[in-house]
Amino acid sequence: MTKLATAKAIRTRERGAALLLTLFALLLLSAIGLFMVLSSDTETRIDNNYSGSLSMYYAARSGVEEVRDRLKLPSASGGLVVLPQDVAGNFHGVLYVVNPAGGELVDPTDPGNKYFDTQLCHDYPSGVPTGTKCNAVPGTVGWNLPTQPAMVPSIGPLGYKWVRINIKTNGIGPYPVDAAAAIGARICWDGQTEQVTPGGLNPACDANGMQTVYMLTALAANPGPVGVSASKVVRSEVVAPAIRPAGAITSEAPVTAAFFGASGIPGTAIDGRPHNLDRSLSTSGRCSAIAPVATDTNQSSLQMETALSNLRQSIVQTANASCNADGTAIGSSLCPPGLWWVRGTAVAPRFITSGGGSGTSGTTGTTGTTGTTGSATASGTTGTSGSSGGDGGGDGGHHDHPDPTPTPTPTPTPVPTPSVSCDPTNPSCYSNLNLAAPELRATAAFFAPQLPAVALEANPTAPFVGGTGNQVDTTVYQSASVTMPQNSIAALNAFISSNMNSPNYFAVSAASMALSYGTSSSPAIVVITDPNLKLTGAGLSGFGVLVVPSDFEINANLQWTGIVLVQGASGQFTIGPSASGYINGAVMLQSGASLNLQTTTAGAGDFRISYSCDAVDAAFASLPFKIVSTSETSF
Repeated sequence: MTKLATAKAIRTRERGAALLLTLFALLLLSAIGLFMVLSSDTETRIDNNYSGSLSMYYAARSGVEEVRDRLKLPSASGGLVVLPQDVAGNFHGVLYVVNPAGGELVDPTDPGNKYFDTQLCHDYPSGVPTGTKCNAVPGTVGWNLPTQPAMVPSIGPLGYKWVRINIKTNGIGPYPVDAAAAIGARICWDGQTEQVTPGGLNPACDANGMQTVYMLTALAANPGPVGVSASKVVRSEVVAPAIRPAGAITSEAPVTAAFFGASGIPGTAIDGRPHNLDRSLSTSGRCSAIAPVATDTNQSSLQMETALSNLRQSIVQTANASCNADGTAIGSSLCPPGLWWVRGTAVAPRFITSGGGSGTSGTTGTTGTTGTTGSATASGTTGTSGSSGGDGGGDGGHHDHPDPTPTPTPTPTPVPTPSVSCDPTNPSCYSNLNLAAPELRATAAFFAPQLPAVALEANPTAPFVGGTGNQVDTTVYQSASVTMPQNSIAALNAFISSNMNSPNYFAVSAASMALSYGTSSSPAIVVITDPNLKLTGAGLSGFGVLVVPSDFEINANLQWTGIVLVQGASGQFTIGPSASGYINGAVMLQSGASLNLQTTTAGAGDFRISYSCDAVDAAFASLPFKIVSTSETSF
């Protein structure tokens, strides 16, 4: 009886405990299973989202890379027809490349389109707050260039939809390049760093020795029923690999210039106007005119201005001592057409070389009729202080060419004016002789009142012609930053070094040089291994980059298209009396190599240095546009 009661008591105490434990265990296992299912689903969603985001990133990036590759190609080979030449918001300041899928309409300029560009308003001063999507386009008529199609069709639903190209301006992005500069000013690349273009909102970068920085903005999107379900924007700042010199001859350090010879008129013409590869004047407007000579310091500028002032004085002295008013020579001297044009046909010479006050203005000169661009300049009567009269006429030949875009004056400190031995305010003072007048290189001259009528060269140029510099003598341009020519030459040297193992790289001595190197489609890099190169005899021709370690003296026929780099702190770049031919591209003087130009008794010169951005770019043709920075945005 007692045992039975005890067993019943034990069973009573354990009633339902096992069931509760079982149910709790099942609940716990169910929770763990549910958590694992949810976690797995979340991981799958995260993976899908990441995969989609990564796909869209690479789709957008592929758009950037396609357009970046096309930037360097000519339009006939799939390159873009034209790039924006003004900033976004202005006329033709934006270019779109679109890439629609089959049957899809992609129009980033239409606010009603699902692929409308909601970021454009932040690339010009629109007033839309940062972080707010754009809902309107610029109000300027013709603000965008005609849309161009992608080269590769869209692949699947994640192909990029469009790429926008516009010039980078100060204020694009979270931080301005220069907080003290105007928002909306162009951003330029000097070979190593970004800089705000000097002197205002919109002077062209290439007129100041720099390249334009472009923004490439690409959109990739997943189309949804109404709009887009997800999208990604990738942006890259890109710049052309080539350099942009500030002058047809550019020096990175103090440069001394000497002009020597019998007549005072240099036989060399230095032309900063843009030229084609065939040396004809460019009419495309793709590049700005640059100054004939560019330097980087006040000291360099003053040295160059002094040399040019001395050159003007030498020309006037030679003209007055060599030519009679009727164009006949004085004694055993020669009186070529250019010197007669300087002297003039009036009783008194046009210019004086010392003393004298302000002269009396002369009458309007007669126009030269036989030259392509020539006109005459008048010479006045005897001045009130015993000097020759004023220069009453204009240099018509020079003004037949459109004036280049004015170049600003970025010099932080005043530049001393070179001393002149006559009153510069007197128009008859030799300092007012225009070295950009093609009449100085006339091929023939005929008597006319005040000035001879002249015939000009078939391809008229002048001793110094091109864009207007920013110094006292406007033939000279001084870079806004001392490092600008240095960075440009550093970029050129880096390009040369990176191509040392290429088949078109030639390290040769003067004795082993070939007669010709490179072509327009396959530019060469020719590095002279001797310290100096004195070019005589058969001469040299080529296309690409020619590097001379120190002295480079030309006394033969040189026909070089591209860039000539003269290195060495004490190097000299000399164009001698037997020089003929041309350099079509640019000349860079590193470490202050000096400049020597031989003058000639012949009226027309024998050697030309002409600026060609096409020739400079062709030398760098093997390189793509450089990416300065990249960013991305998802929404």
